[in-house]
Amino acid sequence: MGYGKLAGLHLDPASGEMSVEFVVDDSTLAFQPIYGEGDDRVLVVSDMVPDDPDKAGAAMVMGGASYKERVTWRDPTTGEILAASDLLPPLTFGSLLVPGYGGRVYYPTGDGFITLQVRPK
Repeated sequence: MGYGKLAGLHLDPASGEMSVEFVVDDSTLAFQPIYGEGDDRVLVVSDMVPDDPDKAGAAMVMGGASYKERVTWRDPTTGEILAASDLLPPLTFGSLLVPGYGGRVYYPTGDGFITLQVRPK
């Protein structure tokens, strides 16, 4: 929390060695789930976007700055954004972007849930 970075790590189960796969700019206070199987996995994570670009990460939240969040669907091996939502109200702290039927994601806010689903272009 607070660094404004999201990293993907690889743990080799045979050797126990760990390596960094990617590091990208992203600020979130939410859990970072990977959904799917095999080559169809996707990393679903929020990205906090400050109203004031000079405040980011922990400074944004702890300083009481206002911000919005977007949900990103990323390639879990590269961190590349595959899809992204519009800007939304902030998530509740420590939330999980909850998976739903048919690829839906439930986004919890202080006012309830927003249902999101990636659709083909």
